[in-house]
Amino acid sequence: MLDRREEHVAVGNRPNSVQNLRIGAKKDGTLTAMQLTSYGTAGVGLGAGVGWIAETMYLTNPNFKGEQYDVLTNAGPGAAFRAPGAPQGAFALEQLIDELAEKVGVDALALRDKIDKSEMRREQRRVGAERFGWSKRQAPGSSPGVVKRGVGAAQSEWGRFIDMDSSCEVRLHQDGSVEIMSSVQDLGTGIRTVLAQVVAEELGLQPTDVTVRIGDTNYPPGPGSGGSKTTGSITPPARTAAYKVGQQLLTAVAPSMGVAASELAFVGGKIVAKSNAGKSLSFREAAQKLPTQQVSATEKRKDDYGGFFRPGVSFGQSGGIQFVEVSVDTETGYVKVERVVGAHDCGRPINPLALESQINGGILQGISWALYENRHMDRNYGHMMNANLDQYKILGSREVPQIDIIMVEEYTATSSTDALGIAESANVATAAAVANAVYNAIGVRIYELPITPERVLNALAKPKQKLGKV
Repeated sequence: MLDRREEHVAVGNRPNSVQNLRIGAKKDGTLTAMQLTSYGTAGVGLGAGVGWIAETMYLTNPNFKGEQYDVLTNAGPGAAFRAPGAPQGAFALEQLIDELAEKVGVDALALRDKIDKSEMRREQRRVGAERFGWSKRQAPGSSPGVVKRGVGAAQSEWGRFIDMDSSCEVRLHQDGSVEIMSSVQDLGTGIRTVLAQVVAEELGLQPTDVTVRIGDTNYPPGPGSGGSKTTGSITPPARTAAYKVGQQLLTAVAPSMGVAASELAFVGGKIVAKSNAGKSLSFREAAQKLPTQQVSATEKRKDDYGGFFRPGVSFGQSGGIQFVEVSVDTETGYVKVERVVGAHDCGRPINPLALESQINGGILQGISWALYENRHMDRNYGHMMNANLDQYKILGSREVPQIDIIMVEEYTATSSTDALGIAESANVATAAAVANAVYNAIGVRIYELPITPERVLNALAKPKQKLGKV
């Protein structure tokens, strides 16, 4: 058990970065080139890069130059905090894309429709903008009164990572009980429920009929939980193992039902003859006809249909878009996120409630990073000066906005479940969307996080920045 101070100083930190990002574009907004230089520190460890998001989300020609540097400092090592590097990369990229849209005189979403080749994100922009009311967006800084309101949007991208060393065993006992076993662990993201759902669907049962046993190295090897890869890695072998166990059961009961095993199906807790629905056995009755006390099947993750996009990565990218509405008090500098609409994809949603919860978590973490979280380090000795929850502010219940989630389903038919993770991409775009909304409210951009009252007031006191050349 760690106390509050140990939580801050003993388990790693989110790396920071200083980025110089330049975009070349034609007068119609078409991108021609991009250059990124970033310096980041993860203390005594590596991993402060800002990812590939600037290189891959929009640019479709080879005119990209990127340099990312790790600077070692006398501080604790970096640790993953939902999509390592990507929120930092999106914070710079998505603000610059908005600046480009303003420079060429088009709506920020219209420019993305032009330069973003992802059909999935195009649909997310459409449904998200409609739900959010993007068409009512006003010019930057035009909101009246002391407390100004603004809206902004930003996109995310994350790889569809797959761990091929992912396997599980499904067992069916003569008493009708079903188990699935894998050494995969559940970090609170709901993989227990997902595994139960996949097996139950294949066998015509309810998820509560399936016992899930995980987190033990005595079970078949399971994937790790980094990179949002767990669901996409473990659900295909779970379904295949359940299918093979089911085929063994159908073979065992077919003679007594007087039909071929291929003419039987699992429906609503029963085994039913396809040609005669009145000819059926309950799942428990059928299990009693097994020739042994149990049957089982162990399966390992196989290649996606058609191979992989690249080794360890499934086809395409996952991502989404966040729409954010903020209020900014120009006398105190206080920023409040009032409303968020997020449109996201993760292939086939298996447990929509858990998916919404994960996206909610990514949004809340992103807001907390954008507005509040700030680690103060002693420059001489590397000690953290605010290792507590009094001076290290995180988002609390009073700062939680109204959140509306839209799941956009995508069936690529590349695996037997088409399911992917959502955890990382749910966080990536949030801080950038908040920054774009703050600019829309006050007409002045803030390029540094967190967006504190002090920084807002300092930005308002400076002359407005001039946009670069196109």
